Amino acid sequence: MYCCEPPLRQPFTKVSLYSLICMLMFLGHPEFIQRSLKATQPRSKSNNEHSSIATQHSHTTNLDDWKEFWKMFQKDVGNINLLATVLLAGNANFLNITNQHGLSYWPQKLSYASLMAALGSILVGLAVRNPRIFTAHSRGYFQAMVLVLGFPFELFLYSIILFIAALIVHLAINSAAVQIYAAIAIMCLVIATLFFYWLVTEPIDGWRFLPQECGKHRVEETPQVPV
Repeated sequence: MYCCEPPLRQPFTKVSLYSLICMLMFLGHPEFIQRSLKATQPRSKSNNEHSSIATQHSHTTNLDDWKEFWKMFQKDVGNINLLATVLLAGNANFLNITNQHGLSYWPQKLSYASLMAALGSILVGLAVRNPRIFTAHSRGYFQAMVLVLGFPFELFLYSIILFIAALIVHLAINSAAVQIYAAIAIMCLVIATLFFYWLVTEPIDGWRFLPQECGKHRVEETPQVPV
């Protein structure tokens, strides 16, 4: 049994603000990569009992955890590449529709930017899907790896946002008021849904709970005493 501790039941801190920004701007994907990658880098106990530092990085990688993480990550990147390919087709069709306006037309500029972001997502995704192993020799190494592994999703996400912006600008130029109001209402609903989802849930790893997180909030079943 496990009792989660969502942000709704905790004081709002800088960490909470960072987590909320990650959810609203990147759908929580950087945090997901960071927690999952952290689980592959074990910590070793300090040999000195009188040391003030309880644990320290051992600069090693747990191969079993890394294999599980990499299976999950390859599947995730494969799905992203597939969706980015669909988005490429959508951008191509949109550019074909608005082709008569020329390259100075703002919706076309945004659509081209969306297309390039989708291509970047596919290319980076193909690169990072190759099996390799990583050890966090320093905090800088770790943060750089989190950024690299997050690029396929983040480029794809902003390709979607740019494509939506191209559609909205196209509707605004053509004075399609009903469609604009509908798009704004849907975007507000999406943001409200993301905020509520972040507020009442607690993040976990991609393939398992982190042992240290489980130990915090585990609920023990009390045995029933016969009367």
